Amino acid sequence: MIVTTAHWPGDPRLNRHVRYLRDIGLEASITAFQSDTRAGRLVNVLKVARLIWSRRPYAVIVPDPELFVVAAVAARLRGTMAVIDIHEDYSRAARGRKWIPDWLKPGASSLARLNTWLGRVTAHTTLVAAPELSAGKSVLVLNTPDPTDFEVATDRDDPPMVIYVGDVTEARGALAMAELANRLPGIRFLVIGRVSEDLSEKMTGIAASGNLELPGRLPHEEAWIRAQGATAGLSLLEPWPAYEDAVATKLWEYCSAGIPPVVTSLRGQRGFVAQIDPGLAVDDLEGAVRLIGRLAAEPDWAKDLSGRARIVAEDAWARSRPDRAIQEALVPRPIALNAGPSAEN
Repeated sequence: MIVTTAHWPGDPRLNRHVRYLRDIGLEASITAFQSDTRAGRLVNVLKVARLIWSRRPYAVIVPDPELFVVAAVAARLRGTMAVIDIHEDYSRAARGRKWIPDWLKPGASSLARLNTWLGRVTAHTTLVAAPELSAGKSVLVLNTPDPTDFEVATDRDDPPMVIYVGDVTEARGALAMAELANRLPGIRFLVIGRVSEDLSEKMTGIAASGNLELPGRLPHEEAWIRAQGATAGLSLLEPWPAYEDAVATKLWEYCSAGIPPVVTSLRGQRGFVAQIDPGLAVDDLEGAVRLIGRLAAEPDWAKDLSGRARIVAEDAWARSRPDRAIQEALVPRPIALNAGPSAEN
């Protein structure tokens, strides 16, 4: 059982977890307690503890830091395997949150570090999404998807299309994408993902040429069907501390679909695209305009990059096999707890 208070039930990583566990016969599922307010999310923490107590699954995976300690303690007391899933460096992320006053950021960062440490020592198993998050006996379950789940288009879209798939925020380059659409009116910009009404209005106001499409959040499979044939995939992260070493899941997904990623030149992203072509990392908006314009104007070069991107995805999957990693971490076995686990997952 996967329980979340913050993630969309369609979250690709969580659904891959479910699929991999079902592949070995476990009855895995996602339960999402969602709220638009922080107070509501705190209430949902208690609901998660009550759910674990009443359901008593074999194992529970929690991907939200506010659940790490409470859910792990509830699981241990109930005879359930407690698994936390760490997606990012929450301490560094706290230092970049715009809604946290500057004077509070050092304290928030320290609390986040303490919470993660407590989660690690309380849980039976810790999954991490990236090598830099590993500590102790962490199990590395990379966000590399199975490339066979994605279809590579044989032809590029005409007019050329650039895509983005994921939550749409200013920190993730929303305004930069709108400005690119404005500067490149002959190219479609398809931005798929959850976006606030205010930010949507800002973006459409910037992209006055009408070539920016904001369909909102779509089911994962539908999103990637619509993305087929794209000339480039965007990941224009701002230089936040938590993003400096980040390799977003969408980069692996772009490559799996044979779509060359265009990224801001942060250390993690720059290292990732260097496997395909170092020139895919840009320093500023002008660089992005030139690069996307060249990709649209030189289809043979874009096709070559598409092939290289797909090879990167295939090689990464073969090396990391996240399906096997999580299966080995959660395979049923005796647990030294107060009571034995039930057969439910």
